[in-house]
Amino acid sequence: MFEINKRDGLARLGKVKTQHGILDTPTLLPVVNPKILTLSMDELKECGAQGLITNSYIIYKNIELKEVAEEKGVHGLLNWDGPVMTDSGTFQSHVYGEIDMQPDEILNFQKKIGVDIGTVLDVFCEPETRFEEAKKELEETQKRIEESDKNKDSILLAAPIQGGRHLDLRLKAAQMASKTGADIFPIGGVVPLMERNNFEKLAEVIIASKKGLDISRPVHLFGCGHPMLFALASFLGCDLFDSASYAKFASRDSLMFTWGTKNLDEIEEMPSEFSAAPGLTVSELKEMKKEDRQKIIAKHNLIVSFAEIRRVKQAIHDGLLWELVENRLRYSPALMKVFDILKREINWIGEFEPAYRYKTPIKTGAESNWRPLFSKLTNSFKSGDMVHPYFGKVPNHLSETYPFHPGLLQDDIEGWKMQEWNIDRVKTILDYQFGKGIGKIFTDGETELVISRKTKRLRNLLLDGQHVASLSHRRGMFILQKRGAELLHENSSNSKYRVIVNSETAEFNRKGKSVFCKFIEHIDTELKCLDECIVVNPKDELLAFGKLMIGPKEIELGQQGMAVKVRSGIETS
Repeated sequence: MFEINKRDGLARLGKVKTQHGILDTPTLLPVVNPKILTLSMDELKECGAQGLITNSYIIYKNIELKEVAEEKGVHGLLNWDGPVMTDSGTFQSHVYGEIDMQPDEILNFQKKIGVDIGTVLDVFCEPETRFEEAKKELEETQKRIEESDKNKDSILLAAPIQGGRHLDLRLKAAQMASKTGADIFPIGGVVPLMERNNFEKLAEVIIASKKGLDISRPVHLFGCGHPMLFALASFLGCDLFDSASYAKFASRDSLMFTWGTKNLDEIEEMPSEFSAAPGLTVSELKEMKKEDRQKIIAKHNLIVSFAEIRRVKQAIHDGLLWELVENRLRYSPALMKVFDILKREINWIGEFEPAYRYKTPIKTGAESNWRPLFSKLTNSFKSGDMVHPYFGKVPNHLSETYPFHPGLLQDDIEGWKMQEWNIDRVKTILDYQFGKGIGKIFTDGETELVISRKTKRLRNLLLDGQHVASLSHRRGMFILQKRGAELLHENSSNSKYRVIVNSETAEFNRKGKSVFCKFIEHIDTELKCLDECIVVNPKDELLAFGKLMIGPKEIELGQQGMAVKVRSGIETS
């Protein structure tokens, strides 16, 4: 149901597969009230919507809407052919008090009208709710999740994570929900936090929930519809967002931007981000009839929202989401407070960090200093002729190796220059990548450096005529080959560099098949996503080698799918 294609720490580019199409995550589901359509379905698609979210309770309680939905389905009611998610009425209970609806009643109605993703009627836990009361509400929500899970049939079931401001309850709620067959985990009860700009507590709640969730399933941040929050929420592992903010803000003449919200009365010059009505001036927009103006502002709000979603996706592609988040958090004092939460949780966040990124990392301010990458490697070398502005003294041999390669910093790295390829340089890179001593092991014999005649760059490392490793010029580190994998295996302990798979599937890996999470018995916890690794069976017999596609922490939290992209199996001699 959820296929993860690329990750940057906790953030994922993925696909949620539904009966009416695919949602490419992260993405935003615009809230549609079938009684009041601010924008048409075509306009929503034009803005970038792949799916929608509407409220099954509102439909159920409106006789006319209910009849159409039961006859034509929710897609027919909305005239929408893509994925549709429905809320259950929980938020209405938050706004208006108790609602006249039973959990099984609203779930059966969601199934009847053919929703793609239906939501459990959970108990909305207010941030002010005391611990004991929040605990009782959580127990009721979990009971409803378990009952709904048994009765969900073919729809995808969204099981909300509640617990109010109590982080231990959020963790417990996530752990309990993860034991069910629910397909999506919305983090609920957070709208009041966002309305009060309490982004510090919002970040705490997301992190507490993520720590207990089965990481293989998508996370939905309920009510998150402001573009200034998408980068942060994605960074913390949220995949889906929804909100009616685009329309609600428009109803009061408020325009949304990545840097905040601006009322039309405050605007003298039209910001460059405004593209909902090209050529329209501020004065012309102000003079419009309210209904026409509201429609244009709502469209603007949604265009800006989806533009930010695309910006977040590109940052994940490039491995530059850290930089984007830091930039967004500096837009307001309320957001700046989130830095304190990230710093406090940096060890946990660091467990999801990849071994390398595809772009040179950039420091954007003092807060960058405690990023795992910079805090771990700064001043980690005792000597070096090259002085890097981020990492201090660095050996010249690492001048083109991630993360010391110059990128945009070439003029700022004192002593940086292109290095000739020789055995000493190869050993330095191997020791840095795999650990001290590996450089000597990989070059202990008749060593040959295969260098490109055209680019003068190292291509392959051979030892006694056998291919040990190839060099990736994108990151300046080595890619294991058969002899290199054998040397790592022969010269390391029973856990180092290893992914241990169960005996029943070992022979598939020996034949070159990739390793899947559910067959892993143990993994070296020092490995990181994208590291080179070797695959062995419980007897420590070498089966294969390749690239680790997810980190050990993700496997611990229940990630499914491919774990090691096997480059080659190793047949027994």
